[in-house]
Amino acid sequence: MKILLYHKDFCKPEQDILERASHKEHMLRKTICWDILLFLMTGIGGTLLFLFSPFLMRISGLCAFVPVRNSVWENLKVLYMPAVLTGLIRYLWTGSLQKGILTTYAQGISMTLLIFLMMHYLCTGILGTEYFRADMLLFYACVMFLTWYLRTHADRQKKSSLSGFLFLFLLTGCFIYFTFNPPAIGLFAEISLSPQ
Repeated sequence: MKILLYHKDFCKPEQDILERASHKEHMLRKTICWDILLFLMTGIGGTLLFLFSPFLMRISGLCAFVPVRNSVWENLKVLYMPAVLTGLIRYLWTGSLQKGILTTYAQGISMTLLIFLMMHYLCTGILGTEYFRADMLLFYACVMFLTWYLRTHADRQKKSSLSGFLFLFLLTGCFIYFTFNPPAIGLFAEISLSPQ
């Protein structure tokens, strides 16, 4: 009886190591490109969404996705909608390589929205009033935080994007529902921003 012994070579050839390093650099460049796209699309898209919301809400069907009132909840759409759109584009483009990217996006977006709310109310409490420039600086700081979060957590993704997709779907439904049925609480109340 012949006994076959399989010997596993633990020493990788130098070419294999170079190929793996090259692949890792290639993936790093690709994810950096996605991070830049996220920052630009969320920052510029959110700014344009805020500036042109009076025109966009006249278009049928778009009013659910743009700020229709000047409330804190409606202003969250400026941050949320472009980030979700970028996440969906990234998932459709790289879904086979980054299977859990939507779950990572859902975690990052939810943390960013909570940070925006906490910092908005903290600044309002300290300053005593709402300031347009302070909200804009806070918006860009949150976009930077979201980009940083996705950059640092892209390699620790879950195996599936299903939970992230369901969370984002539910949150988008909340944004749409509360656009037409805002509760009578402070988060949904009209605010007057001072330009200074």
